[in-house]
Amino acid sequence: MPTATVRGHEIHYRTDGDEGPPIVMVHGVPTNSSQWEPIQDLLSPYFETYAIDLIGMGKSDKPLDDWEYSWENDSHIIAELMDEWGHDSMIVAGDDWGGGIALDFAARYPDKTDICVAVDPVAHDNWPVAEIESIGRLAFIDDDEEFRKAVADFPMKLVQTLRTMVHEPSNFRGGAIKEDVPTARTTHDLRKLREPYETVDYAAGGSQLDGDAGYGSPKLDAIRALALRGASLDPDWMLDIPYEDIIAPTMLLWGLQDIMMDSAIRFRFRYDITNAPVRIQPLQEAGHLALVDQPHLGADAIIDFVTEHRGTDVLADRYMGFPEIL
Repeated sequence: MPTATVRGHEIHYRTDGDEGPPIVMVHGVPTNSSQWEPIQDLLSPYFETYAIDLIGMGKSDKPLDDWEYSWENDSHIIAELMDEWGHDSMIVAGDDWGGGIALDFAARYPDKTDICVAVDPVAHDNWPVAEIESIGRLAFIDDDEEFRKAVADFPMKLVQTLRTMVHEPSNFRGGAIKEDVPTARTTHDLRKLREPYETVDYAAGGSQLDGDAGYGSPKLDAIRALALRGASLDPDWMLDIPYEDIIAPTMLLWGLQDIMMDSAIRFRFRYDITNAPVRIQPLQEAGHLALVDQPHLGADAIIDFVTEHRGTDVLADRYMGFPEIL
């Protein structure tokens, strides 16, 4: 994964496609940029795509003492990454917390936002969420040994949490951790989502029964960073976003089977985003991580929304038929 140093910290990101309008994708909590891989695969023929690991997550730096985890700082990082990539403005898409960050960014940096896409965003008063609250409580355990015991089964609990965030759990698969193993177009890799929080070296042998520290041991600093992010979320961030400052066309994608966020809240954006066109796009048979359940429908909606507002000529490849018969 390429990296960029922003505000003294190394940010990792995935990129695919080198033509067409640039789009930056922001993941949620407790995932990482690999959540976007199937969408990148589907969009990369038409867009120049970037999927970032938020600071404190994925492969990005995980500061524990010298960083304030806030949507404002996340938005500043995205703005500086755009400068690093040589783009004055980009399409900004976010899922879950990333959706909240995308909306914050669009309001904070209207001149840098071409289009905003928020997928089941953490927004308005849709907080707290019990699963993330429980992760945030870990931030208050100072003793290292007590913390180690508290997170001993964290990777397994993470899997359970992720499976409640989708409508169809089979859309998650085991897969491989290795970076050079391609992800299937319509499935998401649970091991890639677990990997930042767990040290596993199957090739080295050993077992949990032997007490092998290298076998399935939690990565304590990574979990601490995640806990700090979980504990930091202030409902005021969501309630105080000046939605009237958003001028970019904005689309809300919402999984109708989302059991974490009230789907009815999506209609409030029509009243709050007063200075930009708004589309509310429901996704059937989709849970909170709606693009895990429906990557093709999500990618289609993004392509359609972009071409509606920017024209088909912006796409790198305007042919959308069956390339294998050409």
